[in-house]
Amino acid sequence: MTAPAPAVNPSSSGLSPRTRAILLVTIMLVAVGLRVAAAWALQHPLESDALAYFTMAEGLAERGELADHYGQHAFYSAGYPLLLAPVFLIVGSSVGAAVAVNMLLCAASIWLIYRLGLALSARREAGLLAAAAYALWLPGLWNATMLAKENLTTPLLLGIALCAIAIARNQRPMVAASVAGLLWGAALITGGSALLLCLGVAAALLLLWRARRRFAPAFAAGLCFVAGAALLMAPWLYTTNQMVGRPVLTTNAAFNLYLGNNPAATGRFVSIADTPLGKDWNATRMELGEVGNADRLQAEALGWIAANPDTAAQLAALKLLYFWQPNLPDEGEMAASKAVAAIRLVEVGQYGLILLLGLFAFASRRIAPDAKWIFAAMIAGFWLIHAAAYIIVRYRDPVIPLLIVLAAVPIAAWIERLFARRGSPDAA
Repeated sequence: MTAPAPAVNPSSSGLSPRTRAILLVTIMLVAVGLRVAAAWALQHPLESDALAYFTMAEGLAERGELADHYGQHAFYSAGYPLLLAPVFLIVGSSVGAAVAVNMLLCAASIWLIYRLGLALSARREAGLLAAAAYALWLPGLWNATMLAKENLTTPLLLGIALCAIAIARNQRPMVAASVAGLLWGAALITGGSALLLCLGVAAALLLLWRARRRFAPAFAAGLCFVAGAALLMAPWLYTTNQMVGRPVLTTNAAFNLYLGNNPAATGRFVSIADTPLGKDWNATRMELGEVGNADRLQAEALGWIAANPDTAAQLAALKLLYFWQPNLPDEGEMAASKAVAAIRLVEVGQYGLILLLGLFAFASRRIAPDAKWIFAAMIAGFWLIHAAAYIIVRYRDPVIPLLIVLAAVPIAAWIERLFARRGSPDAA
């Protein structure tokens, strides 16, 4: 592990601070405008996870009760509906209000991407390029049109990355670690897949230890991180203890574990009705309650893994492969509409380019070494945790902005060199 990169001043360019600020605001407005237009055109119906989040936020805002459309209190991750609830309380419960929150989260993500681009390369142009790329990133656009927790997970993940870089560079590490802890706690309440994002903070603490050549500063920052996470999660754990009889982040984790590890598992989502426990699912769920049913599912999943270790290992490897697999349109989507098929193919092209350039960027000398370690730890953690359950394409979306930032740094440097050559006297 290399030592943190020394602090450097932002690169000079022909863009004034005022121009850069205008460009960043313009990128935000374009991103929001595209997402508003897409939300108006698509008009997604409220169903599945989106209906659960809406029902939870609506119930909390109007009746002070947190429950989904099945009456469960802690099955779906609560972070996103907890964010929506105060807005619903003020302006009323509606899909439009939720989409407006998504727009604010999109703007926050773009600002964080800009700041990360600057932190990785000391080039504001890299931050602007990364922000512009995310504004046009189609999966990010689709998510913003729906009630999906990825809208909140994305800025939380980006915020953790920015805090981790500050920790590694000894830039008010106690404050940065405390904020990172708060963000990680919020991310865990928003979705269990955030569990291993703490690896990015762990990498930052190791870098701080190496840079300061003393254990105490890194240990103190680590305590601040734990305290920040505990401060945010403790009220939620107390609440779930009151609601379901046990302090849990969610009762959904065992459900997902079982769907990913049972005789009918494929590595992708399968309905509970298609598994061995599907026959008496509703009756047993009502009889055992949330926690009891979660215990049953976890026991079944772990029992199957223990009885079939080779198959379970192969499934886990398959899930890790599916995580990065391009979201290719199927024959039905290609035949349904040429316009939709073209858009889907553009999405596949975007993804392939981002993945390729982002991975190659790890070899670039223009990216600060400390950021490489932190980004690698966060990407790996977010990826590996998905081997436990099953894969849906949108599950990888929150981590893609990290690859976008990585890819933008060498591209921005290449563009700058290109313009410098064209403007030089020798090029005339």
